[in-house]
Amino acid sequence: MSAQPDTPAPAPEPATCPLCGAAVPADAVRCPSCGYHLAGVAGRPGPFSRQALWWSAGALLVVYLLTLVVVALAR
Repeated sequence: MSAQPDTPAPAPEPATCPLCGAAVPADAVRCPSCGYHLAGVAGRPGPFSRQALWWSAGALLVVYLLTLVVVALAR
């Protein structure tokens, strides 16, 4: 097997803030001008993963079912 040199991934291009239109550096998490959180903008990862959303929904369902059981037993 031949070893290929690792090529660095291209840096994300700077974007503009969707709220105020200011230029935002490629590695910024928030807009330096207005403070808007840039999760999900211009290829940045979103604030939640799909797995985290499913776990949260499952936990909410468990809490709801436990509440129903407590209410049913309290009668």
